[in-house]
Amino acid sequence: MKLTIDLKNYEPGNPVSKRTAARGIIRRGEDWLMIFSKYGDYKFPGGGMENGESLEETLIREVKEETGYQVIKESIRKYGQVLERRKGEGSSILEMDSYYYVCDIREEAGERNLDEYEKEYDYQIVWIPLKEALENNNRIIGKKECPWAAREAKVMELMIEKDS
Repeated sequence: MKLTIDLKNYEPGNPVSKRTAARGIIRRGEDWLMIFSKYGDYKFPGGGMENGESLEETLIREVKEETGYQVIKESIRKYGQVLERRKGEGSSILEMDSYYYVCDIREEAGERNLDEYEKEYDYQIVWIPLKEALENNNRIIGKKECPWAAREAKVMELMIEKDS
């Protein structure tokens, strides 16, 4: 899977900032591990790559920070990539490359380590059926606090199509 999502909510010609992220697709029975915010969006756990990290290292660190769960390194399998283009900070344009990985986690969750914006968004860990998360995200696409809802909804949609 390779997708491009362009929200076209920016001024063309503005400076572009690029970011790379890794996101975990984690299933337990009929439910999927998601991050839910106070704005009503669901997203796969994950986030931005730090200097010197590989995508797998980013995935393992971000899932642990956001959920407390430890990814089992040997279980990591590539799923796909989404290039997202949207309004960034100030007047900039954000180009985010998100790499999605199917992976397994250890049973017990440890401590989470949320950054300030994640605390502000009141990130909660939830296990939810994919269709329910998709229906919810489709209702809030366009909400300025959750510009990633469109990206996550598209990935969920493709996963549901592939599963049926």
